[in-house]
Amino acid sequence: MRLVRLAPFAALLFAAPATAAPVVDDAYGAYQAGHYRRAQSEALKRVEANNNDAAAMTLLGELYRQGLGIPPDQKAATEWYEQAAARGDINATFALALQLLDEKSSKRDPARAGTLLEKAAAAGHPAANYNLALALLATGRPDEDKRAIASLEIAAKAGLGDAMHALGILARQGRGMPESEEVSAGWMRKAAEAGNVPGQVEYAIMLFNGTGVAKNEAAAAKLFQRAAAQGNAIAQNRLAKLYQFGLGIPPDRIEAAAWHLVARSQGLEDAGLDDLFDRLNPEQQRRAGRIAASRISTAVLTAP
Repeated sequence: MRLVRLAPFAALLFAAPATAAPVVDDAYGAYQAGHYRRAQSEALKRVEANNNDAAAMTLLGELYRQGLGIPPDQKAATEWYEQAAARGDINATFALALQLLDEKSSKRDPARAGTLLEKAAAAGHPAANYNLALALLATGRPDEDKRAIASLEIAAKAGLGDAMHALGILARQGRGMPESEEVSAGWMRKAAEAGNVPGQVEYAIMLFNGTGVAKNEAAAAKLFQRAAAQGNAIAQNRLAKLYQFGLGIPPDRIEAAAWHLVARSQGLEDAGLDDLFDRLNPEQQRRAGRIAASRISTAVLTAP
């Protein structure tokens, strides 16, 4: 489970409580189009015209935090978040909490960050609920585990795939809820459908083994393909094995070798697949290498 920021500003709009209606304006439109200097200019105009325009202040905080169109400035970002949070912007409250948790921040304040995170979570902010759940789980206390489950369910209901994946793990462990492979599979399926790559891998494994869900090797292969294409080394390794043995997918030694090389480039070794590669003839090895190189290059170019 990983910390989720859900910001840039476009994601902040997603992270807003369901009752908040996002307002499309020139500043936000410029941000969406990648015209960051114009976004800054329009946001500053809005603040000048209305000193209580918290949404514009939050946008300015995002621009400074990420250094979009302007040099990154964490001090300026924190100050804009402070002003927006003081005016009741829940996205800014969440962003400010993360700024105060950042070890690189000159204003690091974990105690205040916790208070702000609780406030944003109580207002229904999905990412705040997810991150609060991580903090609660870290305490190792059963009563806090139950609070964490409640927060994760709020985040999952809002469509946060990381929260769905976390609930799947906790259901498998029986932590904060009754242990159930079926419930775990249900959450992993939802995470996979939401585009969560770890969820895709976990659900593919469950499908392949028939754990908590009907066994379906073909469906598992499709999920491994999806996650492998997004750079997940475990999925790449499992997909190579499926191609090697023709499980859920037609056997193809070249594809098996190519995916193995891609996974190995990320540090995932597999002696059995090394042996498969060594048994290919030189031309087959070259073909597999070319395919792997193109996939590795694509992953580098498309990496966030």
